Amino acid sequence: MSWDISNPIFNVLSKRSADLEVLKDIAVLNNWEVDFVKELSISYQTLVLTDLEQTILWVNDGFQSMTGYAPDYAIGKKPAFLQGPNTSEVIKGRIRETLSSGGRVSETITNYKKNGSAYECQITIIPLIDSNQVITHYLALEREAA
Repeated sequence: MSWDISNPIFNVLSKRSADLEVLKDIAVLNNWEVDFVKELSISYQTLVLTDLEQTILWVNDGFQSMTGYAPDYAIGKKPAFLQGPNTSEVIKGRIRETLSSGGRVSETITNYKKNGSAYECQITIIPLIDSNQVITHYLALEREAA
């Protein structure tokens, strides 16, 4: 069996590998103690890296295909720009509460694409901890709920 580079499985593996390499490089700069191979083993379409104030610092290529927004548009904004009238305040509160206590969170929240259409976003947010055991950033793994 030969691998055709247009094979969807090959493309997914290639994108995950590229995401992993970028995150490993950023991890070295920030002294993060995280096993990205393990963390990226869950299903995701997009990755969003934020600082503690939740300002977006980096998104992977999947961000644009899932949301319609170009990466350079998202960088510097807070993920809240994806929220709208049907985004649950209760879920947003649970996310804030869990993150403020240093925990990892998984929720499904209503977000909005650039074209205005709503979608259910399954999100897992991982606090990134440095060698001093201090949370310095957050990594969100997101995918559109089926």
